[in-house]
Amino acid sequence: MLEMRSVSLCFGPRTVLRHIDLAVRPGDRIGLIGPSGAGKSTLLRLAAGLLRPSQGHCRNTFACTRLVFQDPRLLPWRSVAANLDLALRAAGIPQAQAAQRRDHWLDRVGLADAAQAWPAELSGGMAQRASLARALALEPDLLLLDEPFSALDPALRADLGRLCSSQCRARQAAMICISHQPWELDGLVDGIWQVADGGIRPATGCTAGPTADSRPPT
Repeated sequence: MLEMRSVSLCFGPRTVLRHIDLAVRPGDRIGLIGPSGAGKSTLLRLAAGLLRPSQGHCRNTFACTRLVFQDPRLLPWRSVAANLDLALRAAGIPQAQAAQRRDHWLDRVGLADAAQAWPAELSGGMAQRASLARALALEPDLLLLDEPFSALDPALRADLGRLCSSQCRARQAAMICISHQPWELDGLVDGIWQVADGGIRPATGCTAGPTADSRPPT
């Protein structure tokens, strides 16, 4: 479970998030929308443990949390396959199993033929797909998506969004996905929250509405 209680985060004199209350349980699939600079990415970094709140309490008891950034963050001196291998081996996956997962997920995202390519040889969309394959191969029970489909064409963006959502549903994993477009989240998440003015609240006028499991803790 991910639980935030009265979480605030400041960068110097600027308060980015203020008194955030949020609970995310296994199986929850949540969308975050809001203007640029509202604090959506900051909230995901708090969830991933990359940032600590200035005030309040943030607790993440999920066993395997993976954050997919807007930019791919592949190691440029390793091939696409080797980037996945490194992550899987670092997670303690045996070599043979790691190779199976690597090949499976590169195929699922349409990169089987690019396994031995260097990151510099990839288009932006291909690199982002490799980053997504690396995260999914680790079988996270909390998947954090910081607009990872922004470099992709609309059709592929929809396909990969459905892939992430279906995998989380099958594994009863939780997912938080950031998007600037609420319609992109339709069918992918069960609840949509808006981050604005330092706070978080249920989004209005969206197809998916907040679920009981993803409401702020009481």
